[in-house]
Amino acid sequence: MDDAQLIKQFTFWRYRTIQALEASTEEIADKLPEGFSNTVRWNIGHILVTAELVLHRFTGMENNLPDHYSSLFKAGTHPTEWTVEPPDLIELKHHLLEQNNRFKSLEGKLNEQLENPFSIGSYLTLETVSELLLFLMNHENLHLGTISGIKRACGVKELWSKSTV
Repeated sequence: MDDAQLIKQFTFWRYRTIQALEASTEEIADKLPEGFSNTVRWNIGHILVTAELVLHRFTGMENNLPDHYSSLFKAGTHPTEWTVEPPDLIELKHHLLEQNNRFKSLEGKLNEQLENPFSIGSYLTLETVSELLLFLMNHENLHLGTISGIKRACGVKELWSKSTV
């Protein structure tokens, strides 16, 4: 698969995440239905923070998220423990779009070897920029499925906006 196709697929799923965000309200974004450990807002923020950490650590791109995002959205955090006000949905959407534009700038560099391979447990080691992008795409889809599950548990019927990003 060439770089352009992989970037297009990543962008497709990023836009799907944005459509899920656009079909949410501030109220729904903070609902925590039984059986779920995090909210729609947390899942969207977590997608952002994880991708940002990978971009910064493995491609050298500057971290463009506010400093407090990591304490809100990194793995192991929970909205019930927040001590600062989380960003609203408009701000999260802005960062999703901005981050996606930076991913597009990786076209032509996806086959580059990472200076330090990224191991996830003992069974997966990512060695190229394209492998990182595939991992992030799958990570985003995992959380997009969780977002859909949360919304369904809250009785939301429209999971995604019909608008184009």
